[in-house]
Amino acid sequence: MKNSKKLVFLCVIPLLILILSSLLFRQLYYIDNKYTWKGTQPICGLLSLSDEDLEQCPLRYLIREWEFYPNVTFTPETFSEKPADTYRQYVSVGQYGGMETGNTLHSPHGCGTYRLTLQLPAGVNSYALELPEIYSSYRLYLDGELLLQSGDPNPESYTPEVSCRMAIFQGGGTVSLLLAVTDHSWIYSGMVYPPAFGTVEAVSNAREIRYMLRIASLLLASFGVFLSLYMGFRARWKKGFLYALLCLCHIGYTAFPLLTGFFTIKIQPWYTLNLSCFYIVLLLVVILQNSLCHVKEKYSILWTVVCAAGVILSIGTGISASSLNLNMLMGFSAVSAILKYGTGIYLLITSAAAFFMHKKYTLLLFYASVVFSASLLADRTLPLYEPVYGARFIEIGGAAIMLALFCVLCGNLAEAYRHSLTMAEEHRQMERQLAMQKDHYRQLTDQISAARTASHDLRHHMRALRGMADKDSLDDIRRYLAEYEPSQEIQDVVTYSNNPAADAILHYYASAAAQVNAAFDAVLLLPETLDFTDADLCILLGNLMENAVEACSRQHTGKRFIILKGKTSSHQLRLVADNSFDGTIHKKDGHFYSAKRNGIGLGIQSVQAVVERHGGLVSFEEKDNIFQVSVLIPLEH
Repeated sequence: MKNSKKLVFLCVIPLLILILSSLLFRQLYYIDNKYTWKGTQPICGLLSLSDEDLEQCPLRYLIREWEFYPNVTFTPETFSEKPADTYRQYVSVGQYGGMETGNTLHSPHGCGTYRLTLQLPAGVNSYALELPEIYSSYRLYLDGELLLQSGDPNPESYTPEVSCRMAIFQGGGTVSLLLAVTDHSWIYSGMVYPPAFGTVEAVSNAREIRYMLRIASLLLASFGVFLSLYMGFRARWKKGFLYALLCLCHIGYTAFPLLTGFFTIKIQPWYTLNLSCFYIVLLLVVILQNSLCHVKEKYSILWTVVCAAGVILSIGTGISASSLNLNMLMGFSAVSAILKYGTGIYLLITSAAAFFMHKKYTLLLFYASVVFSASLLADRTLPLYEPVYGARFIEIGGAAIMLALFCVLCGNLAEAYRHSLTMAEEHRQMERQLAMQKDHYRQLTDQISAARTASHDLRHHMRALRGMADKDSLDDIRRYLAEYEPSQEIQDVVTYSNNPAADAILHYYASAAAQVNAAFDAVLLLPETLDFTDADLCILLGNLMENAVEACSRQHTGKRFIILKGKTSSHQLRLVADNSFDGTIHKKDGHFYSAKRNGIGLGIQSVQAVVERHGGLVSFEEKDNIFQVSVLIPLEH
């Protein structure tokens, strides 16, 4: 039965999650993708739009067949006078990664000119053009006039700057767009993301929605940073600091478009920082999962080192991007793919193994790893994806991992907090045990002292009786004995257990039971040596008896009683504790809650902690106003 459940948890449900995630990503590919967005596309550098086209599709992305002139940066003046043999080709945005435009012998860096002619409806109307990040400097001309500029694309005075800009212009009829671009700074070069074109309202709305979603993501990640830091400092929790750093790197990777949307920035160090943040996220996710899944160091060290090497490689690639050739950049792309897919596989294996070993909360990590793997699969099978509003596939998968890590970390912290409360309760029981043993020792000392005094006085009584007997004074003997016997009350020494520490605990709670008018009966037969310490035994007995006395004290009707029976047999310690109670149990989701304070009862938690430490079992049952605790602990001897 257990194996069938594990099969469902590790095969059926993950397969269902994989299918649903894949369907979600495919749906996003068609409804939130600039490359599949509805609307006519340019053909051979010309896009004709009618009023009906703009009404049906007020927002479109200019992707197909831009005129491209490699290795030149034209201005409108030079373009009108260009030689007839100037080389021209038609390229689509996203088709190539750089200025090499598919020729592996060319450098990915250099310069080029993009040109597109728009045939707009007659009359003067307002339009908007949004240019995403274009690497790494450009000038945009509209009908011969400079409309936008970022950096300086002139080879003699090249200055790289990047920003996401929107321009509003008025026009009608034939409109010419000319984009002169130069790059000698980054991994990508030229126009690698599709520009948006349409009515002012449509382009502005898409931009605002995209930014609002990014800001919401930024605020959520920032909340994770502050909460993790607070818990880290408050509880001296190292995982909290790691998760805070993870959230910061997630911000550095996913919220970067906000920076370019509001500011014009330099390539260095910002884009290197953005690139390395992604690989640091991978590294931190692996480290946190190793810790939460309790992966042994000899198994975890290899992939952790690989991810750390990936971070170093990304930083080096970012810094030296301007001097890298196409083969080097393609090599880095291959290494990046290995890191991403390898991490996905690693997360799946470690979380599944941890679930098999019954580690808490690891099933959630496994399911999140499935979503992350689905995002990697979608990123590979659906490569031309640039979201209009939302996030990229791998960002969504990474967010699922981060959310799962946050939930597991919170559960981990709650578990640690409960453990600290249990330890505090055990410490309190230890202090009480010491006080009980001192009191028990004092009682035994008093009894021994009384016995010595009685033995000493007995000689004098015997001499007096012998003297009376010598005088044959029977009446005097009878009168003396009548006076002597009432003063000699025999105090029985009650023993509940053959273990001194346990007997002290039981003596204390026998007195406590008497104070609440509860009958107390205990018999605990233990071997000379136990597999666990007297401290654990006393914590176990102390919490059981304390809870029983408290339950009796709250009882207003019926007979109050506490019964404890314990013995060892077949290498097992068996304890059964019964006590009367008022019939009211505070229980929720299988947990017993304290009647004195809010939260789970600490006494029961301490009992469970001791029993679990020694591989035993404990059960709690209530029936007919009787609460019964049964404990079974295996013994080696």
